[in-house]
Amino acid sequence: MPMTRPVVSAAAAMATILCSPKGALLHTPLPCKGVLHPWTASGQRTLSTLRPIHLSLPTSLSLPRRVPLKVSLTLASLTTGAFLYYTSDLFKHKTLAVRRVLLAAEAVVVTGYDYKYSLSYGNRDLNMDKDEDEAERRIRRRRLHKRSAERVMRMMRENGGIYIKLGQHLASLKYLLPEEWTRTMEPLQDRCAPSSLESIQALFLSDLGQPLSDVFSSFNIEPIGVASLAQVHKATLKDGQEVAVKIQHPALSEFSEIDMQTISALTKFIAYAFPEFEFFWLSEEIQDNLPKELDFRYEAKNAARTETNFNRARASGSPSTVKIPGVVWAQKRVLVMEFMDGSRIDDLPYLHAHNIKVSEVSKEMARTFSQMIYKDGFLHCDPHPGNVMIRPKPASSPSHRNFEIILLDHGLYRELSQEFRLDYAKLWTAVIASDEEEIKRRALKLGGIDAYELFACILTGRDWDVIQGAELTRKVRNKAETSKISQGAGNWLVEIADILARVPRDLLLLFKTNDLLRALDEDLGVDDGAQMRTFAVMGRYCAEVILEAEKAKVQQALVSGRNKVSLSLLTRSVKAWCRAYLWYIYKVVSLDVFVWWIDLSQSGSALHWILTKIERLYNLAL
Repeated sequence: MPMTRPVVSAAAAMATILCSPKGALLHTPLPCKGVLHPWTASGQRTLSTLRPIHLSLPTSLSLPRRVPLKVSLTLASLTTGAFLYYTSDLFKHKTLAVRRVLLAAEAVVVTGYDYKYSLSYGNRDLNMDKDEDEAERRIRRRRLHKRSAERVMRMMRENGGIYIKLGQHLASLKYLLPEEWTRTMEPLQDRCAPSSLESIQALFLSDLGQPLSDVFSSFNIEPIGVASLAQVHKATLKDGQEVAVKIQHPALSEFSEIDMQTISALTKFIAYAFPEFEFFWLSEEIQDNLPKELDFRYEAKNAARTETNFNRARASGSPSTVKIPGVVWAQKRVLVMEFMDGSRIDDLPYLHAHNIKVSEVSKEMARTFSQMIYKDGFLHCDPHPGNVMIRPKPASSPSHRNFEIILLDHGLYRELSQEFRLDYAKLWTAVIASDEEEIKRRALKLGGIDAYELFACILTGRDWDVIQGAELTRKVRNKAETSKISQGAGNWLVEIADILARVPRDLLLLFKTNDLLRALDEDLGVDDGAQMRTFAVMGRYCAEVILEAEKAKVQQALVSGRNKVSLSLLTRSVKAWCRAYLWYIYKVVSLDVFVWWIDLSQSGSALHWILTKIERLYNLAL
């Protein structure tokens, strides 16, 4: 049946009204040039018909007598909201802030309930389903971890900013969280969106009171690196010096406070709704560290202090390959540093092209961070490959290798007390020696942890059977052990979360640093001996810390009794001194021999066969 009246869209009707001459009646059909009619004569939608049309609107008699109140209020609210969003910066900011909060809340709450009712509660308890074998339960757990991680990752990528930083933190905990979580979060480490040049120019002008052109003779508009909090551009100062300019993402300051409050509130909700999963440590780390990371003046101070520490170590005879870019000047959101050419430390083609051995790189990273932990007590806590560069050794470099390791991004540091360093050194010494009783004591003292077996596994990234069997420095972590650890992280998630919630924040960041260094070894594809060599290098630093503590104890005893020096006091002091040195010599020599053994065993097939036979005989003798 033919239509008696043309169908008119709301947009076309509004266009007709707007094109009507002043005083024209609403129901008078008028041509409206340039209006795109959404329907053809045949009733099919098209975007190509552009011609003058005649519209016949309903007469006043056919208009509804009254628009429903709900419809009117809805339309008015939408219109007002749209107007305010595009005209009021404050309204737009609040709207976007609410959206970020809702996205985060939805992801966290849904994930929490997914775990609660899919993993270990009620009738759907996987562990209580007697008809389901272990393999099926494992598959279901992995699926649960995977979909939960993807849900949270989508939210983090959508919100950006601090949430990207949080996702990167989760991705680094490879031996603490299920593999499905860490692998899902990995894209957040490399795929950060850059801020526009216009916003960068506006930030620079706002913070420094002058445009980029007044400070730099050239400024590369394409960033050479983009991270979650900032991006780096290569530039040239007016005096001709090449520099790297680190500029904070302008949008961070707009939402950083509300994002931190949101993360804190959500972790409190998790603790209330799901007491088994305590993640206060996440929000505490964000709230404690992020304000400092967002102030580049702290980073400048940390970089200068680290450079001083390594220069002092070199002066005392300790070899080092570390180089810290010099800071030219720093503002809160802009940092100008010495530009250094090089590549990421995990760039294998670059290493091979410059004849840099990955085993030596691994050993120097172990030496560098052992120096920072045990000797300096001032630790760079974010050594992922994007923050560590490598380059061939310049002619003027004091490096004892054919390369230099360049440490970047000094925003996240932790200062470790002397007492903590001593306890941590004793813990690692006990772990390397497979002293179970000492491991138990140190776990209780350092973190108040009774589950010392799981604690030791978190610390080392190794299976407890390997630690207990004194094979930490003799047995390489293979794929089977790595898979077992990954599955254990999923199966023991509640217990791991409990440990992470209870340990001191210093120890938590050390866990993260250990995981990042182990992941770097895997990325480098180091030989089998490199893993064990790392433990040996660290063991030597631990022995030095313990020796210094024993010497200080003897000196303190002598100072305390200087007014009543006796033969017995001197005898005890000499015995304690000799005992400490003999213990130290034994530890250092045994570790050095062990490293020598590894190097020899990898120097040739025939020699390797002979040493393997000797090692087997030695093990049988034990």
